Amino acid sequence: MKKWVSASLAVMMAFGLMTGISNAAAKAPAFVSVVMDGQKIWFPDAQAFIDENNRTLVPVRFVAEKMNAKVGWEPDTMSVPIERGDQRIRLTIGENKALVNDKEVAFDTKAIMSGGRTFVPLRFVSEVLGAEVKWDEATATVHIKTKEDAEGKYDQWGRLIRTTNLPKNAKDYPYILADVPNEMYEMKYPFSHPDIKERSVSAEMYASWPEFKKENIDIWMDRLKAFGALWLNVDYRTIDDTWAEKLAEVQSDGNVGKLKAAREYVDWVKDNQIVIEGYLDPEPSMIYRDGFGNYYVRSKFRIKFNHFKQLKTLVYDTWFPGEMKLENDTWVPNDTPFEKGQWYEGYSDIAMGTNVGGNWGKTLKVSANVSLFFNHSIRKAE
Repeated sequence: MKKWVSASLAVMMAFGLMTGISNAAAKAPAFVSVVMDGQKIWFPDAQAFIDENNRTLVPVRFVAEKMNAKVGWEPDTMSVPIERGDQRIRLTIGENKALVNDKEVAFDTKAIMSGGRTFVPLRFVSEVLGAEVKWDEATATVHIKTKEDAEGKYDQWGRLIRTTNLPKNAKDYPYILADVPNEMYEMKYPFSHPDIKERSVSAEMYASWPEFKKENIDIWMDRLKAFGALWLNVDYRTIDDTWAEKLAEVQSDGNVGKLKAAREYVDWVKDNQIVIEGYLDPEPSMIYRDGFGNYYVRSKFRIKFNHFKQLKTLVYDTWFPGEMKLENDTWVPNDTPFEKGQWYEGYSDIAMGTNVGGNWGKTLKVSANVSLFFNHSIRKAE
């Protein structure tokens, strides 16, 4: 008998799945976005990931239900039944075959379970349910199309643009996305140069700055995603010097202290027994220049503090020349009563910079003074 239950099918970070949470000896995984009919699927606690067979696995419920499919979980057989209209799929954990309308069909990866979470191959499930699937290598994005929208307008990343219920500051952006709430657009800007001529908003830079072309922006976003996969996933039981080295690789050049600061944080993670997990999802259409040489990319984030001894410097945040001043912690909110095991979510402007003049397009990297809490909003996730 089928049990259509609300199983806990949320995805874990690829970082945690493939290596154990924040195994710093491994390369930071590709950050995979999933966009359906022009709107990004915001997974509640992590993102999709690419397995060893180079296939994208996703939490089945969040994708299938977006397609108006029913998803179940049958613990006795470790199987996942999915129904949409007259299409029926049954995947079994650990097997590379499925029943499609009662006929056995093989595919080249497996449905898996890890940490109580269930993941299924995105392309196989989507195409069986009647969707078209395309992969964008440059942005590590899976595009799923379930319907035609002749009236819809899309940006260069395949995201649906909206023209109604616009934010108050809509003129600051090149366009407004259908899947981004107004609160993200209307969040205040970071502290900026007092001369307004030195500051620039996204609409201006996209319209006239030669560096603002998709090829360059894809590079910036890739660096931010790689940084976020390391930054928001640490575990004192596995972290080592490799974590610090990889973090420093995607930070801005010309700052020799960034590796030293990262190594000091690694030592602190071990001393304070810190375990955190999370993800950072930067939005390429929301970039701001403060006039001091910094560019900020507004990003959505989620973070959970699983373990720590002291509520102090839990996140690698704002590097101080010479050493990490753990007693100071300018931007780390040590007075915020973060609860262990509770997901928090919000938006943050993540600083990026470069020391290159002229055509600096490909050189922008995460700032050595990066902070999750410099200009941000945060709340408990539901």
